[in-house]
Amino acid sequence: MQTHTIQLQFPGFEAVVAVSGTASLYELAAFLIETLGFDFDHAFGFYDNVKNPYRSKEKYTLFADMGESEDGEPGVKKTFVADVFAPKKKMLLLFDYGDDWMFLLACTGVEPAKTRRKVRKVLSTKGTPPEQYPDYDEEE
Repeated sequence: MQTHTIQLQFPGFEAVVAVSGTASLYELAAFLIETLGFDFDHAFGFYDNVKNPYRSKEKYTLFADMGESEDGEPGVKKTFVADVFAPKKKMLLLFDYGDDWMFLLACTGVEPAKTRRKVRKVLSTKGTPPEQYPDYDEEE
């Protein structure tokens, strides 16, 4: 068993987490969205084209798990972190296809697990996470 270190970047915010390689991409997304303080209430996917996810060759989506795959891509519930992330691998986490929240993910390391239990830990954060549902009326 392995533990993957994943760095999440968004302008003004960065988080580094450790997660078991046996965690599904669904579990990774839920943990990252929770780390941001967002509600986990929208569809999402992981994409290898970090500049334009819609032109990705490698992608894993919640839509595939719902039977709505457009290109036959794999889902996120049965795909494991260890099957996708290796050191230096970058992916884009696209959350909420309406608001298009795009978070750059980079695997910064893979180590043998120190425990048989699943790892899910925030190692560090820097900056202020974005607000999922800002109250635009207050800005007037």
